[in-house]
Amino acid sequence: MAKDKKGKIKLSKSVLEMKFMQRSKLKAIAEQEAEEGEAMYGKNITAEMKNVVDKYIVEPSYVPIKKLIVGRVSYGGMNPEVEKLMTHKITGKKNMEISRQMDKDISDLEMAAHFKSNLANTMGKKFVGAKVTKRQLKKMKFKKPNE
Repeated sequence: MAKDKKGKIKLSKSVLEMKFMQRSKLKAIAEQEAEEGEAMYGKNITAEMKNVVDKYIVEPSYVPIKKLIVGRVSYGGMNPEVEKLMTHKITGKKNMEISRQMDKDISDLEMAAHFKSNLANTMGKKFVGAKVTKRQLKKMKFKKPNE
């Protein structure tokens, strides 16, 4: 195995051509291209240029930007089935918003207290179970009748 300038072990081409080494091959090619790019343009690229974060988000479609309706649309009773679907979709969104805004029936503290007590009971039953069965066996013994 040959070593490159940085001391890393470099795999041979025949090993990289094997089917199970395809990921390693892609990584090696990407590293090599990055090194070549740095060698060519290293003087021109500043540290600020390397650390720049994108200021813009690229949206491939203007549908979410304009808040347009996606899918089939019908107006004026031309297709009643599609109009029903449209109304269900719109009312469904409104219902979801309303359900999110509804008040809670049980407060968080009450729920926490309920689960805490249940947890303590179940953990208690875990360790008491064997003792209870021994007591029950003693009670179930056959007793002689009094004469």
